[in-house]
Amino acid sequence: MSKATKIISFIGLTIAMFMGTLDSTIVNIALPKIMTHFNASLTDTSWVATIYTLALAVFMITGSKIADRYGRKKIMLLGLALFGGFSAACMLATSLPELIAFRFFQGLGGAIITPIVLPMGIEIFGKAHMSKIASVVGAVTALAAAGGPPIGGVIIEYASWRWVFGINVPLTIVAFLIIAMGVRESYDESLAGRIDLPGTILLTLGLGGLTFGLLEGRQYGWQSGIILGTLIGGVLAIGLFIFIESKVKHP
Repeated sequence: MSKATKIISFIGLTIAMFMGTLDSTIVNIALPKIMTHFNASLTDTSWVATIYTLALAVFMITGSKIADRYGRKKIMLLGLALFGGFSAACMLATSLPELIAFRFFQGLGGAIITPIVLPMGIEIFGKAHMSKIASVVGAVTALAAAGGPPIGGVIIEYASWRWVFGINVPLTIVAFLIIAMGVRESYDESLAGRIDLPGTILLTLGLGGLTFGLLEGRQYGWQSGIILGTLIGGVLAIGLFIFIESKVKHP
């Protein structure tokens, strides 16, 4: 692979990383417009932001391990297809429940594409450049997180709130084409054995409970049954996860 091909391929990966992180913050500034458009309450509308963050946090580790086992390029392309497709669906949503549902699946796409950019970048340039790659990935992540509100503000000022989601579609197409044509398939060769299904389920339940409780504690009340239940359930699931992972042959 030539140096130019490596750089272009890595640019495709950083576009994917940028979008996945950007969408965790860009929507916040559009919530008042969305609330007005659908004539909804702030509590209900806030789920447009919350559900994406929840999906991102809960499925990121699982998505990265699936990619390590079955092929990072294949899973990355699947994640981009999910992310781009449901970004378009969010843009065209006709009701708030529809938009929230589409945002969940967009978050699944984000959870897939975000964590595997670093190992794919290392595969392109080699472990000797790991620190440089990690620095670039970190800088892009920080830029995307900080850039969400101002980028969203510009979109809201000059276009419809729907373009907060629509902006992802052309970027996804560019990233998909670059990665499909320029990046080689890679795996984590150290993985062995069958998928650790109990560990995957417990980790998902644990992260889901803890993330939901922390995100919605202020809204429902920290002493409410649903928040205490999800936080306690999340802690118990994580504890059981740690115990099981110390016993299974292929954690």
